[in-house]
Amino acid sequence: MNRLVAALIAGTIGIAVNTALLKAAAPLGIQAESGGLLRLVTRSLAPLANQTGVSEAWTRVGLPPPNSLIFWLGFHLATGLGMALLYAYVFEPLLPGNGLRTGSLFALVPWLINGLVVLPLLGQGIIGVRALPLSGIIYFFVANWSFTATLGVLYERWKR
Repeated sequence: MNRLVAALIAGTIGIAVNTALLKAAAPLGIQAESGGLLRLVTRSLAPLANQTGVSEAWTRVGLPPPNSLIFWLGFHLATGLGMALLYAYVFEPLLPGNGLRTGSLFALVPWLINGLVVLPLLGQGIIGVRALPLSGIIYFFVANWSFTATLGVLYERWKR
């Protein structure tokens, strides 16, 4: 299997695991971050979308609204596949060790971007300390790690 296909399949499986964990947080009574990047993007782009008529056209053709589960899932999958390609073509060749180690190291990238950029821009503070309990911060890290660890292990197995 070539690198592109391996990355896309491993990324899809990793995102499925991550999505299941993120959606399991609330029923487990854990307040964890989910969808912060989507909220930031929609908040930032909403005025432009309204001014240009994109919002109206989007609704008119029946596409799901940005606050719907189906839109969240699509955005989450697209972001995850982008991260999988970034891992396969940039990070994995540079990181030492096996797939579990490289995937685990790579987990720091999305978690730090979210914790140091996205959540502060949403007013939640660094790593979400203004909005999340410690259990939610840890749970969110574990959910993100599950994506990159799964990606790393499966990609290593399939990339050749």
